[in-house]
Amino acid sequence: MMTEELDICMDAPSCWIIAYGNPYRGDDGIGPFVAKMLRLHFDNAYEVGIRTMSQLDMAFLEEVQSADTIIFVDASRGTDTEVRWSPVEPELNGWAIGSHHLTPDIFLGFLQVLYNRNPSAWMVSVPGFQFALGQDLSPAARHGAEEATLQIVDWLFRQNIALPHNTLKED
Repeated sequence: MMTEELDICMDAPSCWIIAYGNPYRGDDGIGPFVAKMLRLHFDNAYEVGIRTMSQLDMAFLEEVQSADTIIFVDASRGTDTEVRWSPVEPELNGWAIGSHHLTPDIFLGFLQVLYNRNPSAWMVSVPGFQFALGQDLSPAARHGAEEATLQIVDWLFRQNIALPHNTLKED
């Protein structure tokens, strides 16, 4: 059902999880791995939409325009060993037209400008250590991805966004 004055789909998910990264580059595949795990918990849950992509894409803005909450999930490089949650605010300064690199803050900036929407947004950064082509997730990255999955499930439950229907862990 669409509202004519706002052009927002009322039966769309209220929360979107956008997990991105390249599963063929070792720990860069953390985002898609977390998305796969979350689908075990929220498959067919209308409140939560889960999207996997290799990088953020402006073409996805229209689909998430009615979201109240967006959670971005990606691998992080550096010395962190813990899963980190950071709030994300809309921003357009510093983005170059034609740039192939779209960050969560720029994505939200376009959502605000194009659709007048400013959902609550979080970046869930999971430590990655090996990013070579052709590798699987490292054991440490897999552990971090599993921890991030559990944190997201718990957060969605505590925020009254969604109740997981399945708590099975992937083997």
